[in-house]
Amino acid sequence: MKQLKNNIVALALAGGVLCGCGDFLEPSSTSEFVPKDAKSLNELLLGEAYPRNDIGSMNIFLNLLDDDITTTPYQKPQDGFDANRFLAAYSWQPDMFKLMEEAGYTNSNMYETHYSLILGANAVIDYIDQIKDEEQNINYVLAQAYTLRGFLYFKLVNIFGEPVNSNPNALGVPLKLNSGVEDSENALARRTVKEVYDQVLSDLLEAERLYSTLPVEKQFTRDYRTNLPMVELLLSRVYLYLENWEKAAVYAEKVMKNENFKLLDLNTVATTTEEGLPYFKVYHAYAESPEVIWLYGNVSDMGSLIMSYAGVANPRDDNRIMHAYFRASNSLMNCYEENDLRQERYLIRKQMVGENYTKEWTPMAIGKLSVSIPESTDVSLDNFYKPSSGTGIFGRSLRLSEAYLNYAEANAMMYKAGTNGDGAVNARQALDDLREKRFAAEDFTKLNISDADELILFVRDERRRELCFEDHRWYDLRRWGMPEIKHVWNISSSMQVVYTLNLGDKGYTVPIPDEAMEANAALKQNELPSKREPEGISEQE
Repeated sequence: MKQLKNNIVALALAGGVLCGCGDFLEPSSTSEFVPKDAKSLNELLLGEAYPRNDIGSMNIFLNLLDDDITTTPYQKPQDGFDANRFLAAYSWQPDMFKLMEEAGYTNSNMYETHYSLILGANAVIDYIDQIKDEEQNINYVLAQAYTLRGFLYFKLVNIFGEPVNSNPNALGVPLKLNSGVEDSENALARRTVKEVYDQVLSDLLEAERLYSTLPVEKQFTRDYRTNLPMVELLLSRVYLYLENWEKAAVYAEKVMKNENFKLLDLNTVATTTEEGLPYFKVYHAYAESPEVIWLYGNVSDMGSLIMSYAGVANPRDDNRIMHAYFRASNSLMNCYEENDLRQERYLIRKQMVGENYTKEWTPMAIGKLSVSIPESTDVSLDNFYKPSSGTGIFGRSLRLSEAYLNYAEANAMMYKAGTNGDGAVNARQALDDLREKRFAAEDFTKLNISDADELILFVRDERRRELCFEDHRWYDLRRWGMPEIKHVWNISSSMQVVYTLNLGDKGYTVPIPDEAMEANAALKQNELPSKREPEGISEQE
């Protein structure tokens, strides 16, 4: 590990100055900050390692890749707006980042932004031995740093590496574990997916150990910082992906039994209707939710790609259509039972489309994000659903319901493998506890599934229903065998084409962005598919 010159952490507090251009992970500008105690390093973490809600940092567009999304009817793009900024990712192109940038989307380098946050966590870990403070304060800061680094590497390896359960020896991502700057002679090569997972587990288990040394009241507080139950939920998720079902269930159960959280009863959440505009009242990234364990990310990061609209202020001027480019797919909506309360409370179900203000009930692909609600039926770009921001409003969260689903899946898999005779009972009970809060009492029926394969399929469908548009679906499809997906793209008001992601397709692994390849000579690109061509032109149904 390189020593930081003159005991200075060369980072700017909350400055957002970290950049991956030039040398790998080298800061583009610095200001001198000399931390003297754990409090100073705690603030450094908040400024440089947390995926905060007040700055864009994660640039996630995974929803464009999975099968929970499809296109709305054709819309004629506005002047200066190229819908191909969506198409490159939506059609799984091998050069998607280049095509997106050429089409006007210039903030798509998820690789760089994740490593910038990792660098902030590394700086704290590097410097912690050089401050003087109480052990409890030091452990609290270190626990956060290890948690964040493990979380960020877990996301990176599941975006840019192959699924760990199918090819653990495939290339993952480089492991940058200190805050020094690599030069061209010491550039970091990619480690295997398994090696990255090993590091993720090491970081999270160390975070768990450090949190366990703290008083109970410090292990979880509603202050937007990482916490022990968040670490336990992440460990449950990591072990689930590794198919270590026993440990996945153990950690999920710890979260389920944590008295700080409870499942939100959707019967207590009313839908609201004003002037024929129904909208939901639940989004899963706000501090007051009883299910929220940890909040992160900027709303626009998570929703900007699927919250863009095309058309003009008055569609009657030239019969343009006025609506978003994407909607929830039919396969997702058909996955819900008729009386499932999540259909109305998780997804916005209304938007204006067509000339002459034609109204169409359309489930939008922005469920669970905080959005501004139109005040009237006036169709204009200034009066449509848009991402909203403010104190306590984030783009994503880790929620209690995931623990129930992780526990159910792990037990169902152990039941199928014959390693837990109570697995089916445990899985059904967890599912029933969750589903009871998602139906009216008269519509809820306990599960009566004994066949292992049928139970596993139900768990997978329940994950889709409960966790849609929370960045789980793409990861789940990868670890469940990478099934075929078809995406429809409208090229005119009457014609459409279809793009196909084949079973086990190389497109299930996202390419390393060109900027990262240019900045680090040691990087090796993923094995990319050929340019993905549309299968043919057909008339819209």
